[in-house]
Amino acid sequence: MSKTVGWVATSRRQVLGGLTLTALAAVGGAPALGQRIRGWSGPKKWWTEDYRIVQTNLREIDALKDPREIAKAVKDFGGTAIVSNIGGIVAFYPTKLEYQHTNPFLKTDFVKEMIAASHAEGLAYLGRFDTSKALKPVYDAHPDWFSVYRDGQPTEFAGTYQVCPNGGWLQNYALRILREALTAYKPDGVFFNGVGFGVNDYAGRDRGFCVCDNCSAKFRAMYNLELPKAFNFGDPNYRSYLEFQEIVLADIFKRMNALADELIPGTPIFRGEDYKEVGRGELQRRIRRPAPEWQYQAGEQVRRANAHDPGKPFSSTSTAHIDYPWRQVTETADYHVNRFAQMLGNGGRLDLYLMGTIADQDDQSYLPPLSDLFKWEAANTEHYSKVSPAARVGLYESEANTRFSAATPYADYRIGSARGAFSMLVDSRLPFRFVNGERVADGTTKLSDFDIIVVPHVCCISDSEAAALDAFVAQGGLLIASGMTAGFDGEGHTRTSIPLACFPITSYGKPQDARGWVLDSARGALKHSPNPTPVDAFYFGGPLREGAEDLLPFMPDIRWGPPEYSYIEPGEKSRSAPGLLVRKHGKGHAVHVPFLNEWQYYRDGLEVSQDLLAAIAARYAPAQPYVLAGKGAAELTVLRSGDRNMLLHVINYAGQRNGRYEAPPDLHGLSIGVRGGPQSARTLVGGQALSAVQRAGDDRTWFELPPVGAFEAILLS
Repeated sequence: MSKTVGWVATSRRQVLGGLTLTALAAVGGAPALGQRIRGWSGPKKWWTEDYRIVQTNLREIDALKDPREIAKAVKDFGGTAIVSNIGGIVAFYPTKLEYQHTNPFLKTDFVKEMIAASHAEGLAYLGRFDTSKALKPVYDAHPDWFSVYRDGQPTEFAGTYQVCPNGGWLQNYALRILREALTAYKPDGVFFNGVGFGVNDYAGRDRGFCVCDNCSAKFRAMYNLELPKAFNFGDPNYRSYLEFQEIVLADIFKRMNALADELIPGTPIFRGEDYKEVGRGELQRRIRRPAPEWQYQAGEQVRRANAHDPGKPFSSTSTAHIDYPWRQVTETADYHVNRFAQMLGNGGRLDLYLMGTIADQDDQSYLPPLSDLFKWEAANTEHYSKVSPAARVGLYESEANTRFSAATPYADYRIGSARGAFSMLVDSRLPFRFVNGERVADGTTKLSDFDIIVVPHVCCISDSEAAALDAFVAQGGLLIASGMTAGFDGEGHTRTSIPLACFPITSYGKPQDARGWVLDSARGALKHSPNPTPVDAFYFGGPLREGAEDLLPFMPDIRWGPPEYSYIEPGEKSRSAPGLLVRKHGKGHAVHVPFLNEWQYYRDGLEVSQDLLAAIAARYAPAQPYVLAGKGAAELTVLRSGDRNMLLHVINYAGQRNGRYEAPPDLHGLSIGVRGGPQSARTLVGGQALSAVQRAGDDRTWFELPPVGAFEAILLS
């Protein structure tokens, strides 16, 4: 009989209870309340150590609270850093600037007291600024500072107005706010929220992009062009406009960073995708997004950051509230734990985002399990402080494809293909990390660290990316590309030939309507399933390159209706087009799946689609060094911990049903197979040493896992 306590499902075999604080302390896991957290030396250079952030997104009324109580609650929760408001929309200090709104509830210098209280508790103080909006008096005085849209109106919500990145507020006044605050206060980090070319307001209204006089004049000066009449690739000026946005925002943050370097040298200043030392994203629901919730959001964000900025610490803050209209309604503890497990398993830091303070949460029940998890991670900080991704399978992402795929006729399949490939790799239990195309092109990412690279319908690829992928294959790697990969250049223009010399086809012909086509899974070289493989949407074929081999034949077409006619007519011949192509290139192989297999998997979840990917990997790539065996909805991730150890995570997804996240049932009978024979293995959650088992005819060392609740961490040394 088992029950759910805290954040891990337990049984009689798991003596740690729910990993409550008392149980953890009893086994030497978590520090007792008030005890110094092991391995934490305080705020200075906090990002170079293991850290755990709690963001108290303060409301005006929170200025009435005692900063000492706020900081103490974060320390007792298990945090090492607190994000707290300084200024921007609302100043939490006695500002002298005319257009920065002073918090009307301010009785003292709240920022000064909050910094002192944080440091007294040993917390790093990260000051939050939001300069994306300002109040009506500022708008009335300087309407030219604010965004104007096609209807001639600004965006107003709850008395705040969206500022334009080219207006005086962000170009100049935000720097005055920053100078005033950072002259008076010395935070341990600065976090900026929401600075950009806002499109949607808090109500989810799509306002488009700003067309104010500042934007028009600056765009005209830079490009001798008018702003796009339509903000899409149908307008010839749109590509220049995308570059324009990047240049404007990069300049703003360059000047902000320079100011921070002057006033608080050596202290990081960061926002979502723009950071030099430490990065931070955000995890949340949005009710306007199609259901169900994308359950791998946390692992996706951390993997993306690791690929874009390798070696830099990153966290994705798990938002407590479900969405803007319900700031007081919180997620379940089980959903937060699932997000945190994905973060830890991929090398991210723990980070929780609250509206108001810890004491302000209407439903306090979700907090103790998360506090237990923070303290458990603190007890294991030596294993998490210096981690790096070690998976040998790469999932390819191209920033050019993200920006310019909308210029192609096949943009609607981009997200589904990427998420389908992600899901396939999780479900195939192939540990993987992201590969960032731009980091490949500039030489930052060395593809020699990978055995397999999966490229799911990445239409837009630059010549330099293609050259790096060719070299990867030539040196012995396996490239698995699908759809119309590399059919367009790095800016979305159609290519007349495919730039990959390793590829099985030389160019793409006109894509064919493939609805109802079926591949004969039981024939050909792979024989990946007795179930035929469906093909939908498009077939992307073309002239074969010398040495290309067809691995998978088509079945004869079958009429699908009415039922009486749904059979193969006698004498009907199979489609002659290749169903799956492979070509040897140097020491490696390139495979082209000429349809949208990953997109179909994201939509349908058919096992036969997943089996196709797994069979290709098994046939043409080395066996992976770590294997997870046994039944259940579980993912395996692989990190290097320190110089000598490996840290594996098994993440349990069995608690998700559509948009509902609850405590997952224990997964029984799982085992880890390892090549290379580690000296020892132990579970960090279960607190057990694992015995090595050799299986007849298998060169792996196997470790039987105890029942796995929300997740398990396995340290190999």
